[in-house]
Amino acid sequence: MKTSLSNFLMPAAFVTLACLPALVSATNPYQMAVIEATPGAMQLQQGETTEGLTALKTQSRGSDAFSQTMALCVANTQLANLNGASPACSRAIHLARHQAQATPAERREMQALALSNRGVMHWVAQDLPSAQQDFQRAAKLSDNELVQHNLQQFSSRLEGLIAQR
Repeated sequence: MKTSLSNFLMPAAFVTLACLPALVSATNPYQMAVIEATPGAMQLQQGETTEGLTALKTQSRGSDAFSQTMALCVANTQLANLNGASPACSRAIHLARHQAQATPAERREMQALALSNRGVMHWVAQDLPSAQQDFQRAAKLSDNELVQHNLQQFSSRLEGLIAQR
């Protein structure tokens, strides 16, 4: 599934809202967003995380900082490299807020996707309060399908954990 963010940063830019296979499992049903035209995005979508990260690092000339940072957040989260994921995910949120070329609605959508990505990173890190905060903030900014999916998944998982106690 794809959602267009009309002409933010580049003509006909698309945000890929696909399930990333390396993240989606019985224990981790979340989805993460990457910008389609970003070097390494295709490999990340296909679960080839190491190759995606290599492509991102070697071919990123000419792509914008937000797209690169979103991909770094996703790749490092997929690799459970929280030392790399955390600053990348947080920087993506900051960059989304300050995209001069984007409309206010586009900035909100970008920020929601970045917050949702960071929420997934917090889930992987087992930091449930931070994950909940990011998923809820993302949902307040956007009714995007990926954002809503991740909030619903988190809420379900949290209810399950509480019921087990």
